Amino acid sequence: MFDFVDKHKKIVHIIFGLVSLTFVFWGVQSYRSMGGNDVANVNGLKIGAGEYDAALHQQQERMRQSLGAGADSSIFDSPGFKLAVLERMIQQKLFLDAANEAGIAVTDQQLVEMIRKIPAFQKDGAFSNDRYVELLRGQGLTPVRFEEEVREDLARQQLVDFVTRDSFLSGQSAKLFLAMLGEQRLVSEADFDQSAYVSKQAASGAEIAKYYKDHEAEFRVPEMVKVQYLVLSPEALEAQVGVTEDDVKKYYAAHPAEFSAPEEREASHILIAVAKDAPQAEIDAAKAKALQIEEDLKKDPSKFAELAKQYSQDPGSAANGGSLGFFKRGIMVKPFDDAVFSMKAGEISSPVRTDFGFHIIRLDAVKPEKVKTIDEVHDEIVHEIRKQEAGKKFSESADGFSNKVYEQSGSLQPAADAYKLQVKESGWIDASGNGDAEFPSSPKLLKAIFSPDSLKKKQNTEAVEVSANVLVSARVLQDKPAFTKPQSEVEEDIRKRILAKKAEDAAVAEGKELLAKLQSGKDAAVSWKDQVAVSRKSAPPGMDPSVAQAILRADVKTLPAYVGVDTPQGYRVVKIVKLVAAPQPSGEEVQGFGKKIAGAESEQELASYFMSLKSRAKITVNRKLVAPKSE
Repeated sequence: MFDFVDKHKKIVHIIFGLVSLTFVFWGVQSYRSMGGNDVANVNGLKIGAGEYDAALHQQQERMRQSLGAGADSSIFDSPGFKLAVLERMIQQKLFLDAANEAGIAVTDQQLVEMIRKIPAFQKDGAFSNDRYVELLRGQGLTPVRFEEEVREDLARQQLVDFVTRDSFLSGQSAKLFLAMLGEQRLVSEADFDQSAYVSKQAASGAEIAKYYKDHEAEFRVPEMVKVQYLVLSPEALEAQVGVTEDDVKKYYAAHPAEFSAPEEREASHILIAVAKDAPQAEIDAAKAKALQIEEDLKKDPSKFAELAKQYSQDPGSAANGGSLGFFKRGIMVKPFDDAVFSMKAGEISSPVRTDFGFHIIRLDAVKPEKVKTIDEVHDEIVHEIRKQEAGKKFSESADGFSNKVYEQSGSLQPAADAYKLQVKESGWIDASGNGDAEFPSSPKLLKAIFSPDSLKKKQNTEAVEVSANVLVSARVLQDKPAFTKPQSEVEEDIRKRILAKKAEDAAVAEGKELLAKLQSGKDAAVSWKDQVAVSRKSAPPGMDPSVAQAILRADVKTLPAYVGVDTPQGYRVVKIVKLVAAPQPSGEEVQGFGKKIAGAESEQELASYFMSLKSRAKITVNRKLVAPKSE
């Protein structure tokens, strides 16, 4: 599946891997091997080569987008990555098989409701069929294939809900947890900041020399280079694409759907549900009930929303007075769609029969078709044409570019001239990519730059794909060998380090001395800060986490209690003055906390269930199609 569905809460765990059962690919090696053209077989459910390739490509693109330009694309072609994707697909097939075996089925109504709720398919808050088809096309999917996948995902979700439904935390246990989390400890701090002790310290020449000798590696500067580089990408080629007014007119004429919003209608309905294959007596009873509601509406049409809330058996719209929002022709099942698009605004229909039951429909509003003029979308079309043509140009040029920088390895200029690109120059960079933030580095490109051929012979590197559709070749201009900075250059830095360490030791020593006095009951002059509250749910802004942890771990049987903590800023002595019990939680808080804990238990139960299914399953994998030995 893909990113825009990933945002939808209901099916997120299923589409991209059930709960936390992802990337557990080590188990793939233990599956029996198979031949043929399928990648795997899970209890008779096949994972075809095309299905696997599509899933692999989608996961690669998601990872590229997540990791950004610094991603090493070689990872996506590794056997481990490929096996991880396959293992996740096997997990999905196992859950689907279990759902089928349990007789779990997803109705057409459930499927339609789910797809209509996905935000990525909506425009102005309502489902958009054009956007639906456009986004699917962009992912190489047809509506039929996508709907099949969503149906399978929903079936798996129902199975997951069944497996984890008994996870719970008792109300009493939740109250005890909330009491522990909400208890506050009122404390005061006395700070021994090391910065206050620096001026009292000194560093001798012998100490500086010893520190330099003991820490020479810290003053080592890695090998660095300056390079010329050339970038081939669709973005770099866009400026070369000329767009005429005739091109704009042709594009506008050829893509009317992109610039028009078809007629949309807003409707509400009252559904009296009955299965299409129900006994005739049930069908007749449902129809009679629908007819009675129709009669009530004829007497008082203003009661439509009230009657929808009272009688409608569509859980997705009943609470909203039956409102379905705006939708285009073709979204609803045909009898419903035909009725809506033959009505006038404000009209209420007689009962309309569909596979879901009998619908009484009210047409609330009509939004006419709107077509943008060519002047309104002129710049948008120019940009789109350039983008498309640059993409084609990149595809046509990639191989030639790679060959050019390789065959004429003594200079990047021939490739720059051939493809009308600008040779750029970097600042100093090291083998980790540090130095020049503008340089489009990647691990593979840096490895090529710091190879012997590149460093010694000053040859062009191969054209490396540093991110999707971005090829870069580089050539070393200057090479600065690794070296260690002399002591004279770093002496002041060393002096500061020594003084800081001595100041830290002095602060800790004085802080511990005070703590010992306080814990033994002796009097001590202390400048305490104002009291603040610390709990397991929150700590005051600026308080070091280690201090908060020490406060919460402290023995508070006798107050005041004292603890000491060594922090990066210095030593902290804390006096715990008072305990404040948590307020009595409301019923909603107890219930919400119980659900949160139960969720964690559910994930553990689901993991155990998956392992149980896996241990009993017959799974075969064609390893040659997933990760051949040559890789």
